[in-house]
Amino acid sequence: MDTIDGLQVSAARVLQDTCSYIRSLHREVGDLSERLSELLDNTDSTQASIIRSLLMQ
Repeated sequence: MDTIDGLQVSAARVLQDTCSYIRSLHREVGDLSERLSELLDNTDSTQASIIRSLLMQ
């Protein structure tokens, strides 16, 4: 394998790892969003309002 082939393989691996990490983050955000939605559904309107205002900062 020459240097150019090695760089292409390395770049492909970095891209693959980056995409995998982004997918993982996307799943985590989805899970957190679902949990937050459940929390907001189970709180009174004053608590929900406070939480929303904190999230908007």
